[in-house]
Amino acid sequence: MRVKLIKIGNSMGIRLPQPVIKECHFENELELVVRQGGVFLMPIMKRRQGWKELVQDELLHHPVKPEGEWEW
Repeated sequence: MRVKLIKIGNSMGIRLPQPVIKECHFENELELVVRQGGVFLMPIMKRRQGWKELVQDELLHHPVKPEGEWEW
C-alpha cells in the first residue's frame, strides 16, 4: 500500500486507513521502531497483557501431568 507524506506543523506524517488501524489494534499511542532503513509501528502492549490467554492455551495443548505420571 502506498501512502503520501503530509505536512503536520514542522514535521511530516502519514494517514493510516481505518481498516489498517483496526487490524493492527492501534489506539491513541504506538510504538515506533526504526530498523534496517524502515519504520515499524506496533501497538503498545500493557505489561502482562495476554498472559492469561497464553497460559490457558499452553495448558490446553500441553496439560500438566498428575503426580506419579511423569516420565524422566
